[in-house]
Amino acid sequence: GGAVWLMAGALSPAGAGRPGSALVAAPLLVQAVNGFALPLTGMEHPLHVAASVAILVGLAQSARDGRAPGWLFAALLLAPAIRFEGYALALAATLALAAMGRWRMALAALVGLLALTAGYVGTMISLDLPLLPSSVMVKSQTAAAAMQADGQGALTALAVNAILGLRTLQGMLLAALAALLALLALVRPNRARNAVVWPALAAIVAHLLVGRFGWFGRYEVYAVALAITAYLLQLRRPAVAPLALLAVFGWSYAATLSQTPAAAQSIDEQQHQMHRFSAQFFPEPVAVNDLGWVAWRNDTPVLDLWGLGSEQARRLTAEQGRTVETVRSLTAGRATYAMIYDIAFEGAIPPEWCRVATLTTSRVIAASDTVSFWLIDRPREGDLRAALDRFAPTLPPGATLRQHPCES
Repeated sequence: GGAVWLMAGALSPAGAGRPGSALVAAPLLVQAVNGFALPLTGMEHPLHVAASVAILVGLAQSARDGRAPGWLFAALLLAPAIRFEGYALALAATLALAAMGRWRMALAALVGLLALTAGYVGTMISLDLPLLPSSVMVKSQTAAAAMQADGQGALTALAVNAILGLRTLQGMLLAALAALLALLALVRPNRARNAVVWPALAAIVAHLLVGRFGWFGRYEVYAVALAITAYLLQLRRPAVAPLALLAVFGWSYAATLSQTPAAAQSIDEQQHQMHRFSAQFFPEPVAVNDLGWVAWRNDTPVLDLWGLGSEQARRLTAEQGRTVETVRSLTAGRATYAMIYDIAFEGAIPPEWCRVATLTTSRVIAASDTVSFWLIDRPREGDLRAALDRFAPTLPPGATLRQHPCES
């Protein structure tokens, strides 16, 4: 909501004196930044988009009014505090402030960013964890290679990541708009344009190199919002082109929008029910490969076998692969049962485990429509089956639980 409100302010010159344009632009603007679906992911991305857009709007205001608004400082720290991608924009914006002569704000932002980084690094070291979270290294080959001081691997991963990103529809559109913005800044440079366009381009290029696209449109959306906002801030008179731009980006998220209701239902049928079973029906240590909702507000120990929330799992899998031995090593003495996708552990499920049940649901964005309940601590079979018996009648329509006998 905050991001759309700020972007609407940037769009206002294009619709000045044209109420009909405003009525058309409002839903287009929301859709252009995946605004209908993004909040339903239940993650931090909408806040990151808002902080990113606020930085650009704050820079534009600084160039126009001759002074930096106080809230810009908060946005400069909030963006990288939410997601690592925010660092590129925050640092570039700090340089832009210095270039405009806003030395006090630039210095304060730099000190704040250094303090934020030092606090984070100190926390990770105190926890005996790598500087980058396991979730980042699992999803980013570039980050994993960098942490291993593998320069060649990191460069290769950068190139591969950029190519993969540019093969997506959003990646192509983002690159095209970034090229247009760069052309504007080079051919017709001015103080206000430079203050907005170059920081936006720094963040966009960084995302093309190390960021990701897709995953229900949540990863790249902040960069899309930055590109659109940077363009809208160049408008000085009524125009139709912005509506066309919003329509094109909105169209790129049309499939995401159309899938949203069914995707939300599917997640409720599967991930929410897994959470309910773990937290309410069988609150014993559990191993999973899809951490999110199972761990949310769950006091029961949850072991992430995929490595996003477990550095041990990430490192062991990276070094030895996902095998029977690694899975057995990770779960020994740490989990009573597992709720996993069998397709994710093909050939890696220890033979002594017993598949006691399967939960079958609809599938839209989940990796599988079937979750298997595997008993690891065999003496607890009776307790687990009793919990499943209580759980089955509470499932929503669309979710089916089937129990299986253990093979001796």
